[in-house]
Amino acid sequence: MYLIDSANLKTIRNSLEFYAFDGVTTNPSLMAKERRTDYLHHLKDIQAEIGTKKLYIQVNAEDAVTMNEEINIIKQTLHPPIAFKIPVTKEGYKCMQMQPTTTDFAATAVVGYHQALMAINAGVNTVIIYVNRMLTSGHQPYELIKNLRKFIDDNQYDVTILCASFKSPEEITKALISGAHKVSINPKLIETLFLKPLSETSVKAFSKDFMDRYKKSSIK
Repeated sequence: MYLIDSANLKTIRNSLEFYAFDGVTTNPSLMAKERRTDYLHHLKDIQAEIGTKKLYIQVNAEDAVTMNEEINIIKQTLHPPIAFKIPVTKEGYKCMQMQPTTTDFAATAVVGYHQALMAINAGVNTVIIYVNRMLTSGHQPYELIKNLRKFIDDNQYDVTILCASFKSPEEITKALISGAHKVSINPKLIETLFLKPLSETSVKAFSKDFMDRYKKSSIK
């Protein structure tokens, strides 16, 4: 259900130590932010951190032929499970049809209903919707998620709705309630989502009661 949106090895390692994330999503901007020049080795390092969890990798090229070549190079470098994020541009739609059906594709930068349907028709496994970018541009991401989920369920497509581009926990909650299967989370939001003061104080109260009664902190 939850993915880490990061290319930072330390962040990924620390997040996976405590939380059960399904995998990692990255994009050219996140990769460039790490200031490494060994792009393929960087991807290998990320995959080494996540083990058998899925890594979503976005192509960097803008034309279909070069996108396809990038995918083939990465396939030779990494091991499954990996998914390739292809933008819903004219060249992107073309690229989606150039690889064999066994390739795991995710249509990314989706902001419209018919973009999603065309990507599904081209054989993608995942549709990635940019929630906050849609909101700031005056679009309605939650309506898109709801309508797309109904279409997928009604027609029994094996397609996952993955939502990304979040600025608040409320946006993530609304995306999931609207029908998203998975969400990709900025590491800055992780503790806000999964750690709550009320939970912490409740646990401390239990521990105190145990200590007061048994004069030890654990049964060990």
